[in-house]
Amino acid sequence: MTYAFDLADTDLTASLRRIATEELASALARLDQIDAPRAVHGIRKNLKKTRALLRLVRSGLAEQPAANQTLREVGLALSARRDAAVRLATLDRLFPDRPEPMQGLYSVLALPGPDLVAEPVGALRERLISVLDKVQGWSLSGKDTRILRAGLADTRAKALRTARAARRSPHLDEAFHDWRKRAKDFWYQSRLFAPVWPDLFAPLVASADRLGEMLGDHHDLAVLRAHVAALPDAQVPDLTRQMLARRLDAAQAEIEARAFPLSARLFAGDPEAIARIWTDWRRIWRENA
Repeated sequence: MTYAFDLADTDLTASLRRIATEELASALARLDQIDAPRAVHGIRKNLKKTRALLRLVRSGLAEQPAANQTLREVGLALSARRDAAVRLATLDRLFPDRPEPMQGLYSVLALPGPDLVAEPVGALRERLISVLDKVQGWSLSGKDTRILRAGLADTRAKALRTARAARRSPHLDEAFHDWRKRAKDFWYQSRLFAPVWPDLFAPLVASADRLGEMLGDHHDLAVLRAHVAALPDAQVPDLTRQMLARRLDAAQAEIEARAFPLSARLFAGDPEAIARIWTDWRRIWRENA
């Protein structure tokens, strides 16, 4: 089944158990291909989808903090592998013609480094299994509608807050990273609601996806900037640093010019009022199935 609510689910608890099981099982299967960059990307995506679901039901799930923390730790253990591959790809996008002053940097970034999984694959597997084994025992406490309203309103409020923080601090990469995470939560949670009203949610989900991709590109540029800044001068001459800085600044500014207006449209409105509308739609959808 898909990452979405389904009328076959008897209630929100059933949806939570089904979706979390599917995503964690997929992540475990992908661990067998851990050396493939696409597998790492897939696992991290499984984890993000599960964590967005957990954040949505946080007010009704006592086990949420522990499960979320475990999945966060697994994701962080995989981030070094992901960042190593992305740095080189990002440099390629910035300089597709590979000008002479950048040749040395390409060589440096291509060198094998300490970008390994922080834990052995077996340890990561055990962590995921420890969560998966508990999923079928999860039960939500409280009314489904109340849980969903709280989760939706919280996600929307945090997305608004982090977007404003990023606008106030245009040179603070961490502010943009926080904004990106909350935008991703909104995208995944929108996907969960998509069957409720497909014609309405389809463009919303697409726009949320586009915002997340923009902010993901912004983050990749920040990761490259920070990595190169830490390299010794002997590896990165001044001319190379200057060329890279100009291109990074221009690329991030271009993303920001598109991302801020899109974010303002996506998150317009009072978070609690919008959450109430979404949950009313879900109720009507289920009552008229």
